[in-house]
Amino acid sequence: MSTLFKFLLKCVLFMSFAYCFYIFKLHLWNYVITPTPLNNSNASYHEKETLAVIEDLELYLRMSSKFLDKYESFLLPSLRYFWPGNVSIVIVLDEENAHDKELGKTLSLSYPYPRVEYQSPIHPSIYHHYGHERMQRDFFYAEEKVRKRYVGYIDTDTVFVTRVIPELLFEMGKPVVIGAYGKDVEWWGQVSVTTASMFKSKEVMRCMSYFPVIMKVSHIIELRQYMEKLHNKKFDEVYKTFSTGTFSQFNVMCQYIWMFHRDEYKFYFHLKSNNSGIWHGEGSSPGRQPYEFYQTNVSDQQKVPKPRAAIHYRYHRNWTNPSTLQNVVKAGICFSGGFDLCPDLCKHLNRSGLQRELYRFEYNDWSWDQRCLDEQRKHYQLVTAQTDDEAVKSLKAGCVEVDHLSFQP
Repeated sequence: MSTLFKFLLKCVLFMSFAYCFYIFKLHLWNYVITPTPLNNSNASYHEKETLAVIEDLELYLRMSSKFLDKYESFLLPSLRYFWPGNVSIVIVLDEENAHDKELGKTLSLSYPYPRVEYQSPIHPSIYHHYGHERMQRDFFYAEEKVRKRYVGYIDTDTVFVTRVIPELLFEMGKPVVIGAYGKDVEWWGQVSVTTASMFKSKEVMRCMSYFPVIMKVSHIIELRQYMEKLHNKKFDEVYKTFSTGTFSQFNVMCQYIWMFHRDEYKFYFHLKSNNSGIWHGEGSSPGRQPYEFYQTNVSDQQKVPKPRAAIHYRYHRNWTNPSTLQNVVKAGICFSGGFDLCPDLCKHLNRSGLQRELYRFEYNDWSWDQRCLDEQRKHYQLVTAQTDDEAVKSLKAGCVEVDHLSFQP
């Protein structure tokens, strides 16, 4: 073999090796040297599942331009401080409203850069001509506007009160549901009768007791189909029949998933206290399951006081006082990391104390439960473990701005 041939062969082999190494480095090097976060994580399988499913959630806000002030005063700042990173949210406005059309253009260009959709007016025969009934009816057709597997219903006066982490909304890949049981006030007692009439079965919980209310979109479709079969009517006819003054779309949704998809959600049951938060005795509302039902059909684990991500602010005590909003948001900032980031802001709060807003919703207070503080500690341990630069940036903004939050009642 000639010297020239040997030289050429070596060149070919070397070039082949170099090319292969280049391809290897280009496409595979990162998988060998830097594994993907999912494979490199110490999280359990269920924790990874929860982290993955949060990407399949879209918040749903049904509003009109006349509620813009509430959106800007309540939801928007709390979302900015406590939901760092990209927020997947669709805002649905009235198509026939010229002000809504103009508002949609503005909203889509500003934080949280929502996807804006418009809802066509429905025929007056379908509902009772009240705006909130139109809104509630639209909630039952989420698939028309939502592009992800899960929908998270919120309102313009939703105020987030803590750093939102995946484990607050999903557990083991299942949406968290927090319902109230026991004897309720008269109005909600009548709501329980409406729900029971719709299902021809006792209501299991008051589900207007937390935000966001997360449902699998396909289950909302199934709910409409179930109602049509049960009542032998079109869903809109069923809706109009029952959606009079004492009606809750969330109670209806939770009733359906409890009856037919119980294993696909993580249910929590919180015993209803009176409005002062002192009494939490036995009893039940007329259309709701009796107190004994929850002793045999609900586990002790399901009665653990799960922290809430948000409150329904306009149904919060002393909500018309701007200092109430400031104090509620300030507590969330401090417990979510502000004790270290902005100690002057938090110096009047007890770092070891209870953040009661995690256990309050619409004049109800569950902070009497002695387990609340322990559950709060667990939540904030997870918050601390997941705090990143984006979260710190959001909290620092809150540290500066919170004392300037204001609104016109």
